[in-house]
Amino acid sequence: MKEINVKQINTQTSLREVCASYTFPKEEMPIKGGWGFTKEDAIIIDKNDSVIPQGEAFDGVGLEYSIVSKRIDLEFTYLQDEKNGYRDVHWKLYKQETLKENDRYFDKLTIKITALPYEAWKSRIIEWKENGRKPDFDKEWFMAKTLELTQYCYREFWFDITSFYGQ
Repeated sequence: MKEINVKQINTQTSLREVCASYTFPKEEMPIKGGWGFTKEDAIIIDKNDSVIPQGEAFDGVGLEYSIVSKRIDLEFTYLQDEKNGYRDVHWKLYKQETLKENDRYFDKLTIKITALPYEAWKSRIIEWKENGRKPDFDKEWFMAKTLELTQYCYREFWFDITSFYGQ
């Protein structure tokens, strides 16, 4: 597999604003801070944010995973032009570390992401539509070729989890 070379998102718009405007489903999240590329740019999860319904149980870890998914969608699909975008994007947790600095707690998630460049994805779809149902179609070859075209990378996601750590 070839390594993905996607540029880090460079915007002055907060992740909270972008999630409320561009992601699916559009939702305002109980976050502030940065985009989570570094500890200094950590996504601050605030369990006391006004968007959390009163009396509802708070799932901070579930929120972290939701944010990971949304940022990956933004980075690899929504905020890329078609030529530089990716499809069939998948991710899994590679490593997780919880760190304490002074009175703050951080989760550092390292995520492995695999994806097909848009043009390769498009050609795989066309190939499948044209030949996938034919009796002599070599599905093993098709899957091997798809895997050969799949690219990967690792991304860090930094979260300030002080508001819910240990609760």
